[in-house]
Amino acid sequence: MKILLVDDDPWARKLYTMLLRDSGHEVLASGDAEEAWTWIQQGEISLVVSDWLMPGLSGLDLCRRIRAAAFDHYVYVILCTAKGKKADLIEGMDAGADDFVVKPVSREELRVAIRAGERILQLESGLAQRNRELAETNEYLERAYTMVTNANRQLSEAYALIEEDLKAASWVQRNMLPAPVLNTGGVEFRWYFKPSRYVAGDSLNFFELAPGILGFYSLDVSGHGVPAAMLSVTLSMVLTPDSTHGSPLKKFNAVTGQFEPVYPSDVIHEVNRRFQGNDDRYFTMIYGTLDTRRQVLTFAQAGHPSPVLIPANGTPAYFGGTGMPVGMLPEIEFDCVETPFRPGDRLILYSDGVTECINREGVAFGSERFLETVTPRAGEALEATLQSIATALDSWKEGLEFRDDISVVAIEFTAQSGKDANHVVA
Repeated sequence: MKILLVDDDPWARKLYTMLLRDSGHEVLASGDAEEAWTWIQQGEISLVVSDWLMPGLSGLDLCRRIRAAAFDHYVYVILCTAKGKKADLIEGMDAGADDFVVKPVSREELRVAIRAGERILQLESGLAQRNRELAETNEYLERAYTMVTNANRQLSEAYALIEEDLKAASWVQRNMLPAPVLNTGGVEFRWYFKPSRYVAGDSLNFFELAPGILGFYSLDVSGHGVPAAMLSVTLSMVLTPDSTHGSPLKKFNAVTGQFEPVYPSDVIHEVNRRFQGNDDRYFTMIYGTLDTRRQVLTFAQAGHPSPVLIPANGTPAYFGGTGMPVGMLPEIEFDCVETPFRPGDRLILYSDGVTECINREGVAFGSERFLETVTPRAGEALEATLQSIATALDSWKEGLEFRDDISVVAIEFTAQSGKDANHVVA
């Protein structure tokens, strides 16, 4: 340790210097307290051994200067004095002295006093280091807190922007859906649509293909959220009867010079050809037609849940097959199903989010429960059946969010006549 020795007596300086160096310390010796003060101000001195009485600046005054200074480290002061009265010691302590040795100073007394000072300075140094580390930690935490706060604010702003975009996308998607109720050609169409999020991978529609021939579809894109919804919207634009946009639903007959409806299995085959992608995304669907003049229902099924056929005078049952989802394999064939569809008959199409709706116990709504729900009571309107589905699902999920999109298409051959045949209720 570097020790500053201050004593105007050259013999005492020489003796104390020898004693301190013998103990392994580096010693700076001065006979002038003003000179010593200059050295102290340079900031390299932590321990001072000073005589009390000296001409000019005394050891007591030097001690006062040290205590009044704003050093970034502690300076330990030992006063050497011939004074031993209690009042003198109190005066020295008030001036800021840490310890005293009484002249004549013995080697052991000086060694003990220096050793005590070293321990105090080591403790002070350790405390100062911990305080610096604590200050650095606090500064780091403050910076981190500021960064997290700013990041949270930016994230909240980004979420708000994304939410607004999703709301806009949801509005666009809903406006692409058909009118809630369509009565045309003696057939009533209704639907129920509930995205699990803002936008959905489900889609549905019904429309007139030709006089006396109505088309309809229900589809479900794999996955959820924006990617599924984007493909769903694209499919809605493709599956339109507008032949000017290259619709797969119609083809030109060179003999008649007219666009004619395409057979449902050929429609799905063409859609499958168009949507062979590299992103492993696929979708299930049912596409069908209803010929109201022949009273024949025809549809093709591509991995979509089998619809429920509800005869006017018969037992409701699942009808159809399964088929391969669209977009998985090229050049596969899709089977068609044809069945009579008489006045009073109903057809219910739905996505798998309906039967796979989970309650709090992890139990799915299931096909059997769905069949019971759609079985109409005597005289029950189609609208009431859809409402029963919505109510049953809400009750079943017990306040949980839907894990998958929900869509249902309900078709009834009402055999309405003439003036009501093309009436649309918005």
